[in-house]
Amino acid sequence: MADVSQSASLSSIAAYLKLTHNCDEASALVEAKEVMQNLVSMRQKGFITGWYFDELGHLELLPSDAISKRINPEK
Repeated sequence: MADVSQSASLSSIAAYLKLTHNCDEASALVEAKEVMQNLVSMRQKGFITGWYFDELGHLELLPSDAISKRINPEK
């Protein structure tokens, strides 16, 4: 799964927010854009390599190798 760079699109994040936070389409899109900007920023800073929705529908982040080593130094 480490090869994923982005598999949760803006529209899928907006749909998730609309469903889970019971907001309208316009509000969900505004919030999704902010989420996407934050995800891209985290990737550019080297904190994550990507993001995706897991099989339960949760937005998951893929930590970079450097961050993974800091979280789990024994691995």
